[in-house]
Formats: sequence, structure tokens, C-alpha cells
Amino acid sequence: MAISLCMKHFFFYTPFLSISITYASLDQKPPTHLHFYFHEKYRGANATSNVVASLNRPNSTFGNIVVFDNPLRAGPEPDSSLIGWAQGTAVRCAFAEESVLAIINLVFIDGKFKGSSISVYGLVDGSGSADRTIVGGSGRFRMAKGYVLTKIVNSTAVSLVAQYDAYVWI
Repeated sequence: MAISLCMKHFFFYTPFLSISITYASLDQKPPTHLHFYFHEKYRGANATSNVVASLNRPNSTFGNIVVFDNPLRAGPEPDSSLIGWAQGTAVRCAFAEESVLAIINLVFIDGKFKGSSISVYGLVDGSGSADRTIVGGSGRFRMAKGYVLTKIVNSTAVSLVAQYDAYVWI
């Protein structure tokens, strides 16, 4: 009898549960997709990233802390339109590989999102590709969530260019 009574309640409430789940998923807006390029110069005059703390371990960069203020550009060319800055901190966090834990604010200074920023957190491994989390933002991106996919498109002894594709839910 108790089982029968529970089953009545289960079947009675189940349609309402499925209707509310369906309604919530239909309410989600598609993400805003942003495509741009991160330009970093880590050696030489006018470097945009610098090691500010090091454990000075032989043959290892483990524990190094880097701060950066890298330009964000519309294209991979160094003279393409400046759209913002990637400002943040990175920590070398693995002995065996070139892993970096990065905390980045993508600050937009031109275009539709001028004056807004996206906060990104996540690990970049030695492969040159990364999938990181958007943990917030400011301006048009206040309370944002989403993810950023990156891949290196050019790397030299003094600089690096990475393609960024951000998918932002506002």
C-alpha cells in the first residue's frame, strides 16, 4: 500500500518536473562568440610579460610567477587593430611539463564591448592548446560565464601569438 501510494505521487509530479526542465533549457540564450588574437612578447625590449618571482631551480621554471599586459588584436599580424589587453598572472605549476595556471582579465578597449572585461581562469599545458573557464566579467560581461578555447598560431624565441575563441553567456 505504501509503495502504491508513493508511485501515485511519483507519476503525479513527474510531468511537472519534466515540463520545468524543458522550459529552463529553452530559456537559455546562445553564447556570444568573440574571436581575436593574443600577442605576447616575452624577451627583449618592450616585453609584455616578465618573470617577477623565481625559485631559481637549475633546469626548471617550476614555481616561476609571470605578470603580463599583452595586446589583444583583431588578427594574427602585429599591426592588426588593437581591441584590448590581456592582463594577468601565470604560475608554472608542474615539474614534468610546461603547465601554467593563468588568471587573465581580457579588457576590451574598442568596438561593441569597449569598457567591458572577461575574467578567465585555467591551465595551459605544453601542447599550445587550452580550454579555460570564464568566471565573470565587468560592464557588458557582468556575471558572465562560459569558456575560452586557445591555440598557438605562431611562436618564436621572443614572442607568441595565440588565437582566442571565447564563448560567453551573459
